[in-house]
Amino acid sequence: MASTNGNVKVVKAARLIDCTDGSARENMAVVVEDGRISRVTPQHELVLPEGSRPEVHDFAGATILPGLIDCHTHTNMRGDGSSVDDIHEDDDDIHLIQGVQSARLAIESGVTTMRENGGWNKSTFSLKEGIRRGLVPGPRIVNCGRPITMTGGHCWMMGSQADGVDGVRKEVRKLVAEGADYIKVMSSGGSTRNSVPTRASYSLEELSAIVDEAHLRGRLVGAHAHPVQAISNCLDAGVDMIIHCTFSNPDGSISLDRALADRIAESGVWVNPTLWIIMLDIRHLEEKQRGEGLSPEDETRLEASKYRVSRRLEVQRPIFEAGARFIGGSDCGWGAYPFGQFHEELRALTTLGASTKQALLAGTRDAAEAVGLPDSIGTLEPGKEADLLVVEGDPSQNLDDLARVVAVFQAGERVR
Repeated sequence: MASTNGNVKVVKAARLIDCTDGSARENMAVVVEDGRISRVTPQHELVLPEGSRPEVHDFAGATILPGLIDCHTHTNMRGDGSSVDDIHEDDDDIHLIQGVQSARLAIESGVTTMRENGGWNKSTFSLKEGIRRGLVPGPRIVNCGRPITMTGGHCWMMGSQADGVDGVRKEVRKLVAEGADYIKVMSSGGSTRNSVPTRASYSLEELSAIVDEAHLRGRLVGAHAHPVQAISNCLDAGVDMIIHCTFSNPDGSISLDRALADRIAESGVWVNPTLWIIMLDIRHLEEKQRGEGLSPEDETRLEASKYRVSRRLEVQRPIFEAGARFIGGSDCGWGAYPFGQFHEELRALTTLGASTKQALLAGTRDAAEAVGLPDSIGTLEPGKEADLLVVEGDPSQNLDDLARVVAVFQAGERVR
């Protein structure tokens, strides 16, 4: 360690969760050199070279853990209840400015890496570059740019409509050329007007072509999939992450296909259930019910949301219990889910049966593997990026403590 190097920092706290297994250790310190972790050690064993003058940050009573990794964000979206059709009315300059605000909220809440799941045209590429250059604050972005969708499919307005085997291959190549870190595909419909969320959008041949083309170029594939047929197609095609994984049927009902659930667990594919976004709708409506009261339309929506949540949990608990790999991805920005509340999605994972420690790993160690960066982020180990979150309390015991942010470091630099 250089004795007077201003790039050397020591970060101390009452406890540390390195997220290799989710447990906490008392009175620990992290030594950072040139933006990377060089040592994680008990404070009483901390020895610095004679004459060294590191920058010391001492957070007595707090906990150090890795920066959080949100595997599902939409930075162009407002998170205020606006639909994707509403947001489409904005120009790309507004989309980009909205992204700047979203990124700032994310980093200040302790999310130091986020997997952007789709925005308009090239706006999310511009946001990523602006953050890289230090023009605006924000998390490291793992970016798909735009989701590939069938003509008129879910999120068609973002700019990557493609049909047929040749068409989808060409679109993968185009996105990679523009700088996409991974490929997002809408394997079923969603909430976009005129889209059909209960039916598969792409044939198995088209989906397989997307996966093949992406993997040839070293890119992972995440697939939006609500219905059973789309989920089955995703497994057959070899996607790397299934998003939502709702198990809906053509009539709109939700029911477990046990054989398909077992296939998910056996395949090792990552599952991003996006639970809190539908639970949040219930919270908002119940708050309104206690205040001004609900309209007949609100009452219907509340009952529908409660049904959706109960059925999703009944379907996804057995998948989790079978050993499927669930990770934290909030879908924030979409609907009424604002940035800055990623801990709620991790807490929602416990309703599937995940322990507090398992949920914490789903937003750190496991999320890093799911986005393809297990060697650089996700745990506090020597050689990794010094992405540190400091919070009051002990998140290994109470996930709500993740929201009690004291400090955030990204690549060793304090950003909050």
